[in-house]
Amino acid sequence: MMEQPFKEALPILHQLEKQGHQAYFVGGSVRDYLLKRPIGDIDIATSALPREVQSIFKKTIPVGIEHGTVLVRYHNQSYEVTTFRIDGDYQDFRHPEQVEFVRDIQEDLARRDFTINAIAMDSQGNIIDPFNGMRDMKEKLLRTVLHADDRFQEDPLRMMRAVRFISQLGFHLDDHTKKAMKKHGFLLEKIAVERKAAELEKLLKGTHLQKSFQVIKDTGIHFYLPVFQQDSGLIDKCLEMMTDPVETFYEGIARLHFINTRHSVEEWIREWKLSNKIKNRSKQLARAYQCFKKRKLDNRCLYLLDLDMIPSFVSLINAFATDDSMKETEVKKRYDSLPIYSRKDLKVDGNQIRQWLPDKKPGPWINTVLTHVENKVLTGELKNDVEQIKEWVFRWNRQEGN
Repeated sequence: MMEQPFKEALPILHQLEKQGHQAYFVGGSVRDYLLKRPIGDIDIATSALPREVQSIFKKTIPVGIEHGTVLVRYHNQSYEVTTFRIDGDYQDFRHPEQVEFVRDIQEDLARRDFTINAIAMDSQGNIIDPFNGMRDMKEKLLRTVLHADDRFQEDPLRMMRAVRFISQLGFHLDDHTKKAMKKHGFLLEKIAVERKAAELEKLLKGTHLQKSFQVIKDTGIHFYLPVFQQDSGLIDKCLEMMTDPVETFYEGIARLHFINTRHSVEEWIREWKLSNKIKNRSKQLARAYQCFKKRKLDNRCLYLLDLDMIPSFVSLINAFATDDSMKETEVKKRYDSLPIYSRKDLKVDGNQIRQWLPDKKPGPWINTVLTHVENKVLTGELKNDVEQIKEWVFRWNRQEGN
C-alpha cells in the first residue's frame, strides 16, 4: 500500500506514462518509505525531456533545466521532475560540466551517491533496485554506488552526507566507502562552508550522533572542517559529550561551544558562516544556560529566552547538567508564570523615568535603572506597578543616582 504523499503525486506519473514516457519516484522519499520513516519531498525521474515535461503540465518552473529538472506544480504541491541522465565531469565539485539525457532508469540511478538513494518505485509500487540498496538497508550498511573514489571526487560533500546519514539512520560505513573518505577527505576544503553547514545541522539532529562523530574521527575528515581542524582534541570531546540529538541548530552551536569554551559561539558562527538568526539565538541560549549554572531555574534565566526556545534550553540542561535534569513541562510552567517577558512589558519606560527625574541629564543611567527594575520585578522585589516602580526610582536616585 502506497503512502499518502506518493498517492498525491501519482497523477504526475500517470500523466507522463499516458504520454508514452517512463516515470518513477526516486531518491530520499523511496528510501524513507522503505525504512518506514517520515516521507519528505517527493522527487520524480522520467524519460521525458524537460521541454516535454513542460508541454505536458500546465504549471511548471524551469528550476534546473540545464540539468534536466523542471518543477511541476500540482494541487498546491511542488514536485521536482528530472529527466534520466548521466553526468559528465564535475569541474566545480558540485555540478557536472555537462549532462547527457538517457532513456534508462538504471543509468540514471548509477549516478547517485549511495545505494540506499539509488532505488526507484513505479506507479504500481514495484521497486527497481539495481545496486542492492534494499539489501544494504537490511544490513544497515551505507555504501556508495559503484566506485567510492569517483563518487567523492565528483562531489566531496557526499562525505558529509555520509556521516549525516549515519547520524540519522544508525548505519555503519562500508569498508570501501570508509577507505575512500580517508583518501579524499581533503577535498572537503573545496566545498562551500554553507553547504557543509547544512549537513552539520542535520547531523546534530540525528539520533545516532555519537556514531556519526566516531566515523568522522575514524576517517579523519574533521581535519578539514572549520573549528575542528584548529583543535585536534575537539572530536574526542564531541564523542564524549555530544551523545544526544539537539532540538535546534542554535542549540547545537551552543553545545559545541560548551564542550570547549575556548571556542566561542562567535567563532563557530564565523567559521561556519551561519546566519545572524542562528548567531543571536545561540548566544541567547548560551547566556541562559550560564545563568542556570549560577542561579538554577531562576526567573532571570528564563527571562533571557523566548518561549519557543524552551525545548532547546531543557535539552541543553539535560545534556550537560546531569545533576539538574529538567522536564520541559516543568520549565514551561515556570516560564508561563514570569511577571514580564521583555522590557516592553514593564509598566514604565525610559521617557517616564526621565520625567520623574528632570534634573538629571539623559544618559546611560536610564538603561541602568530599567535593568534594575527588570531584575527586581523578576525576583519579586517589586511589583510591575507604576507607583511602586516610581517610589523605587526616587529611592535609587537618593542613594546612587547623584
